[in-house]
Amino acid sequence: MTVFKGYFLTARRNFYSLVIYIGIFIGVCIMIQASLGKVLPAEGFSSYRMKVAVIDRAGSTLSEAIRGMVEEKHDPVEVADDSQAIQDALYYRDAEYVLILPEDMEERFKDGRQAVERVTVPDSVMGFYVDMQVNMMLNQIRAGMAGGLTEDEACREAKRLAALPGNVTLYDRNGKAGQLPQYNFFFRYMPYGLLGSVIWTISLILMEFKRKEIRSRMLGSAVSFRTQNLAAIGAFLSIGFVVWLVCVLFGVLLYRRELLSDRNFIWYLLNSFVFMLVALSLGYLCGIISSGPQALNGFTNVISLGLSFLGGVFVPLEMLGKVEIFSQFLPSYWYTRINEMLGAFQTVAVEQYTLVAQGIGIQLAFAVACLAVTLAIRRVQAQEKD
Repeated sequence: MTVFKGYFLTARRNFYSLVIYIGIFIGVCIMIQASLGKVLPAEGFSSYRMKVAVIDRAGSTLSEAIRGMVEEKHDPVEVADDSQAIQDALYYRDAEYVLILPEDMEERFKDGRQAVERVTVPDSVMGFYVDMQVNMMLNQIRAGMAGGLTEDEACREAKRLAALPGNVTLYDRNGKAGQLPQYNFFFRYMPYGLLGSVIWTISLILMEFKRKEIRSRMLGSAVSFRTQNLAAIGAFLSIGFVVWLVCVLFGVLLYRRELLSDRNFIWYLLNSFVFMLVALSLGYLCGIISSGPQALNGFTNVISLGLSFLGGVFVPLEMLGKVEIFSQFLPSYWYTRINEMLGAFQTVAVEQYTLVAQGIGIQLAFAVACLAVTLAIRRVQAQEKD
């Protein structure tokens, strides 16, 4: 019991470090919620609108039709017809896409060549969205002219077709009109908060107990090595539970009845609690192998950010590509898989129990493996120092 109290006494001394990491996580969640409130529609489906600048050098009927369609479907911005001005607008995100209608647009169009030019933000996926709309309208105009319409008639008909609203019906599998609930994003980013706060706090406590005078007293005490390890594990479980509970209570405070009434709420709690055990095992391991605060800071950042990026916390799983083969060995990957499934479905069906059991089982296996390695290293270190 004395060893158990000693760990808590040391945890109180590092209280502010714990608050900082939890505060960072909560701040990230608040910013994500604010951004989602601006991007996601209140209900139903809404097409995405980009900040698009159109530079019309042709001044023809064809270019006017293309320009009118783009400015109707997106948010038009003014950019000077200058390469430096275009680069500045894209760099500062004043514009996300610049469509250039060249002087010889008519000749290019009639010859079947690429009729327009574009400049977009590097590696922009949404730039292809505008490309598709422009190419579709050009093909409609070309088809109309091939069917006997004049250029003016074909442009008017293409504009009419482009203005028609699409009939979109969202498949409502989760009772949220086909959209992910905002609290699903809260739980999605929770691993980063748990990893950062738990690893840093647990490791700092262990580094205090690795001091020579404290280590000598513990080795010379009547408390067995096994009992000391059990006391450490019990104290760390209590600290991890408090951190997890604070994060969950903040989520309840933020989303209230919407979260509490979710049929998958218990699964959210179970998935996040199991990942808290993963964070505890990693914190125990880092505290044992860290030689000082600088090394610990490196371990904490590399592990928390590495697992978050490779596990689909910061980067959607569908964008991992070939990296996903490696990510399947990480607990954060399976946490994210379960979290995405909970957000996509209103209830966990019998067919989905396999994914839940597999994901939670892998997270627990990872935590147990880390704990076993840590205890083995700690015993070797104790024997060497003896």
